[in-house]
Amino acid sequence: MRSPLAVTRRRLLATAVGLGATSAGALVAARLLSSSSGPTSSGDLPLSRPSAPVGGVTVGPSMPAGAVAGLPGNLLTIYGAPGTFGNLDDRSAIEIAGVPGWGFGPGQAAFLSAVAADGTVFLATTPFTDDQAKLTGTGMEIEIFEPAAERFTRLVIPSTKGRTSLPRADPNYHGVGGGDISDVIVVPGPDGTERVVFVSLMPFFGWNTSIDGELPSIGQLRRDSPGGRWAYDRTASRTAAQLAGTAPPHVAALAFPVLAPLEPRSPRGPSSIARLPRSGHLVIAQYLGTGVGGTDNGALLVVDLAGRVRAHWQYPQVRPLGLELVVNPREVVADPTSEPDDERFVLISDVRGLDFRAQPFPVQEFSYSASRGTISPRSTAVRAVQDGSRMESAVFGADGTLYVARTKADGLRAETLAVYPKIDGERGLVTRAPATGNWPVDTWGIANRPDYLVAGTDRGGLVRSITLDPATGAVLLAGLDGLVQVVRPAGRGTRMTFRTDRPIDVGLSRLRGPATRYVGVRRGAVDARRRSLWLPVNQLLLDGLPWPYPPFKLDQWLLRVNLDVLLGDG
Repeated sequence: MRSPLAVTRRRLLATAVGLGATSAGALVAARLLSSSSGPTSSGDLPLSRPSAPVGGVTVGPSMPAGAVAGLPGNLLTIYGAPGTFGNLDDRSAIEIAGVPGWGFGPGQAAFLSAVAADGTVFLATTPFTDDQAKLTGTGMEIEIFEPAAERFTRLVIPSTKGRTSLPRADPNYHGVGGGDISDVIVVPGPDGTERVVFVSLMPFFGWNTSIDGELPSIGQLRRDSPGGRWAYDRTASRTAAQLAGTAPPHVAALAFPVLAPLEPRSPRGPSSIARLPRSGHLVIAQYLGTGVGGTDNGALLVVDLAGRVRAHWQYPQVRPLGLELVVNPREVVADPTSEPDDERFVLISDVRGLDFRAQPFPVQEFSYSASRGTISPRSTAVRAVQDGSRMESAVFGADGTLYVARTKADGLRAETLAVYPKIDGERGLVTRAPATGNWPVDTWGIANRPDYLVAGTDRGGLVRSITLDPATGAVLLAGLDGLVQVVRPAGRGTRMTFRTDRPIDVGLSRLRGPATRYVGVRRGAVDARRRSLWLPVNQLLLDGLPWPYPPFKLDQWLLRVNLDVLLGDG
């Protein structure tokens, strides 16, 4: 019997505004599919418009003549398997680097990235559908690239029973199974070395857990010896059931519910993770609700590096102007200037109505107290302007200035960058729109006009990656159409100015044509020491082939942007 509402984030947002509707990763918007549910079809959706490709298509908004800067020499190097670079060759301005042994597993596409102090790059993985409810692989894996040695490692994550291939039991799914990796970060470990921490939105897909075991909801990697290879740390990784075992019963029941008989506990779709700078604890966005009979709203979770639950906060029901909405937390970003016991972070959420139409996405500021084990909203959820535009993705500067990439109401084109500086210890998110009174009803979704809207940043496709170069303070934007743009802030507080460079086209259209497959960038990672911005470049099928289909491989790449050249310092 099929789940009555198998609705995904990519599909529900595409029904609302068409091509390119989703933003930083197509995540599940209803509940996890039960082990008895069958393949989804358009008949499951309450709206008739079909879902549309959103994975960073090569055809994006056109740019006016002269709006794109020429490509400087020595700026770009693209890494991948030998012979997979399409129309790029030795005559191209983009350097190509074929890496022996480079290869993602069947059904796995490049997703978000992180970089370690030694320069190692880690890549999360997502299905070819760009939809974690519609997996296309056979297991769970994270990719590791060591640039100095040009060495690529496909690291497959085993289950608690040691299984690395976990197909769904139902043969109608053609061997599809395993899980995704929805986010990855690098953090300092308790022994002075670095750890890699990842989360999985969909760590279970309908196999027999008594035989095959469970995949982690939160996992860790560490070096197997000083100077050795990166390896999966089974003892530091946690399934949803293991996390539940560290929480009080009432918290465990809410944060890690059992959605159906014979299924493991659900982690409720961990979609994003950030390290809080004072406590070292990890805040995680739980995208999903609690299942049938509960709430469709997501939640926030804080754990420590040992995998113990420290705090949990359920997003309340919101009814602005009497309109009931569903809030799915998608991205968390921590403020590096946080004070002890008042560690600030912002949350960007996907939002839909009960008719499954997308609403403009808001940003909201929160505080975490490690001593009290509490998460508290400090601002209400706000939009920059009440024009249908969306808060898309965010990054903090070293001084606590918050930069928020925005998207126009069509879900396809970039809108101007919003800036909220920290002034007298607070940002305007809190001083102008505090979370007071009955904020989920009275003030949720109000406009909180940024202190600055940066002119010239509303050209090209929606921003897939917003990062910051700590050496210069430059904000680095990368859009779905492969346009990279630099914003150079100066000053602070009420006396900030911004210089915006012309975008640079990184040449995604030369890798593959857009007819049936889609090539796009995802969230990058900055290696300030080696002056590099690493951008994952993925190839997806999206709706180009009816799902489910037997797992197979598609080429994936990693792009290095030379920051010295990009910023004019080399």
